[in-house]
Amino acid sequence: MAPSARSPELAAKIASLRLRIAPIVCVRSGETHPSYPSTMLHFWLLTEAQLDSMAHFYSQSTPDKFTNMYPRVMGWDTEFLSAPRPSQMNDGQFRLSTEDRITIKRRKFAKFIGMRGCETPSWEIQAHIRALEGHITRSVQEEEKSSKHMKWF
Repeated sequence: MAPSARSPELAAKIASLRLRIAPIVCVRSGETHPSYPSTMLHFWLLTEAQLDSMAHFYSQSTPDKFTNMYPRVMGWDTEFLSAPRPSQMNDGQFRLSTEDRITIKRRKFAKFIGMRGCETPSWEIQAHIRALEGHITRSVQEEEKSSKHMKWF
């Protein structure tokens, strides 16, 4: 007997992962991104690189005249969602974990393609606020540092 036959929960989960996802075509080219997921299983297996590539392909991470021509926009904050460069690893700035970055990118993509239940969770809003606070603090510190070096006549 198949495991799904013994467990109705497993059978329901397998059925949900087989659900097909309607493709979104690029308004510029009329084509679908090569990594566009065809099923829910493929959606859950998307990598960070694939999510980044699709955000760019659909003009969401690199805003242009096509960005707002889709039914939904991703609201992709490139600075907040970017992986730190090696030189930034120990600079004391707030950084999202790799897992959190992928979770946020997947949620934004899901909302973009019309999935329900993709509201922004409070932890994500709080993380964004922490990142913005850090950015403001650094800007103030840089401004103070540069003003100390200026001569006033």
